[in-house]
Amino acid sequence: MIEYSYTLASDLNAFRRSAGWYEFSSRQLECAKKGTLFAITALDGELEAGCARIVGDGGYQFFFCDVIVKPEYQGQGIGSEMVNRLIEKALSACEKGDTVMFNLMSAKNKEPFYEKLGFMRRPNDERGSGMTKFVVK
Repeated sequence: MIEYSYTLASDLNAFRRSAGWYEFSSRQLECAKKGTLFAITALDGELEAGCARIVGDGGYQFFFCDVIVKPEYQGQGIGSEMVNRLIEKALSACEKGDTVMFNLMSAKNKEPFYEKLGFMRRPNDERGSGMTKFVVK
């Protein structure tokens, strides 16, 4: 049975490797830890099956980062549960009547997963495209 802990995964880079993503340097990993507002880890006993985190301003903008479920655990609803629980956690820090914005950059071909959770694709009739710029120093 999967349980959830509102903690950052013990090895975020292991999750990033499992998704085929580049690893954070030690400095980037420390920055990611410090900049995380909310985190969740899915646990199968002592094994970490999934992780997700939110960065942002804590009041209006919340950005999902590193939403990853290890391949052997995918298709079991773990990713959906983590995203929904983090949305609830972030909303608990807001005041009644606040409008808040949850953002993310979907991994390629994962858009339908997020659409099922109520996220909309951009561009659309009301919003322009989300954009990214990577710079290597």
